Amino acid sequence: MSNLIKFNQSLNHPLAIEYFKLHPKRQKIFFGPYLLLNTLGEGEFGKVKLGIHSEFGEQVAVKLIRRNSVSDKSRLSKVEREIIVLRSVNHPHIVGLYDVIETEKYIGIVLEYAPGGELFDFILRHKYLKERDACRLFAQLISGVSYLHSKKVIHRDLKLENLLLDRGRNIIITDFGFANRFEHRLDDLMATSCGSPCYAAPELVISDGLYVGSAVDIWSCGVILYAMLAGYLPFDDDPQNPEGDNINLLYKYIVSTPLTFPDFVS
Repeated sequence: MSNLIKFNQSLNHPLAIEYFKLHPKRQKIFFGPYLLLNTLGEGEFGKVKLGIHSEFGEQVAVKLIRRNSVSDKSRLSKVEREIIVLRSVNHPHIVGLYDVIETEKYIGIVLEYAPGGELFDFILRHKYLKERDACRLFAQLISGVSYLHSKKVIHRDLKLENLLLDRGRNIIITDFGFANRFEHRLDDLMATSCGSPCYAAPELVISDGLYVGSAVDIWSCGVILYAMLAGYLPFDDDPQNPEGDNINLLYKYIVSTPLTFPDFVS
């Protein structure tokens, strides 16, 4: 990150003080007005860093995209599409876009910070969710997805890892890298298959390449609800494909296997 503007002054935010106490030799690096701290996650084109606004102390997530990783048009258009979508939406359960900062080597997407982390990790810690908690979170997810569809936006990569929790353990839908728009009707057909295989709708497996984007989102929501209640994914138990790394076998299993629930789910 040699192109990032570097300052010697320190902020008095408790998170910054604690971070540099643990890492005393690290230089304070600012991206625009944001002091960059620990890495929250890594994506296809770069890292997501916790940022602290130098003047207001606001916590944000700064998605740092290396320009050399999006040098071809298709990758750059994916980033641009994500920014356009985020600028067009405003909903309590959809991650907020605060700013886009561009430098010679980086595109920085400044996003709402969700300190509760991923829903995936939350479920791992608790094994599964109580039904009343799952109902509350699922209602928030559906509220956000319904809003997106009303804005003619299809997410296309809904999964536990792309659902964050805020301080109040409310759902925040994030990662719009695969998002796209439909132009006319809610049932407009799409041709590009994307997203995570375990959350894939049957039509992505058995169709001739065209699918209804909104319906694919709804299927993924159903998989997420199952995982919240059961503590595992619904099509993750094929004895012939225990790791789920054979995509063709996974797709066949999704299409042919009856859905069952654990006994503790009412």
